[in-house]
Amino acid sequence: MSTPKPPRRRIAGESKPGTPAPKTSVVKKAAKLRPTSKTQPKKTSAPKPAAPEVPSTSVVSDAPSSTVEPRTRRFRMPRMSTRLGALAALTLAAVVFGAVFGIKGFMDWRNDGGIAEAHDQAATTAAESGETIFTYRFDKLPAHLEDAKATMTPSFAKKFESIAPALQELAPQRKIQVKATVRNAAAIECGSKCRADRATVLVFIDQERVADDAEEPTVFGNRIKLMMVERDGRWLVDNIDAL
Repeated sequence: MSTPKPPRRRIAGESKPGTPAPKTSVVKKAAKLRPTSKTQPKKTSAPKPAAPEVPSTSVVSDAPSSTVEPRTRRFRMPRMSTRLGALAALTLAAVVFGAVFGIKGFMDWRNDGGIAEAHDQAATTAAESGETIFTYRFDKLPAHLEDAKATMTPSFAKKFESIAPALQELAPQRKIQVKATVRNAAAIECGSKCRADRATVLVFIDQERVADDAEEPTVFGNRIKLMMVERDGRWLVDNIDAL
């Protein structure tokens, strides 16, 4: 004979044996699965447009800055084309060629015409005539006058004779004696007006002058221009200018 089993204690919430389990609706299950707080999808805000960049402006001050060096604007010569450069070179060469050979031609003409040689003779004669005219003694004035006039053209000899009385009056009173010495003489360049029978000669002449029985002479340095003309193969003084 079997011993009856004692009844099993039910656990709280457990259904009785043989009782079908309660049906749970899908809606309720889904409701349980839903979150308790209503969550809405976050709205993504459109990106804000970037602010336009403001170009930085540098303020230029009128006052000079010690740290900023001033910029110097360089002047550039315009470039010359090859053809223009060649033309300029040819023009310059022509000018130089003409100047050189023009001077050479003029010198050849002077030499061929005998002008240079004639002017050299005029300078030599002018130096001799200058010493004759500016050398005199108080006690030999008449001889000096004749010698001086012999070196001059007739027209200039008359002009020179007109000043002789003043010299003849003063020189004997003070016993004046003058010795003239020419240091240098040369014909002055005459350019295109050169002539073989005329020349202007620059003469550097010293005069040693003694007066009033002085023991030591006084020396005077003078520059004079003698206008020389050629007459019958002789060079004569036609005028004298003191410089």
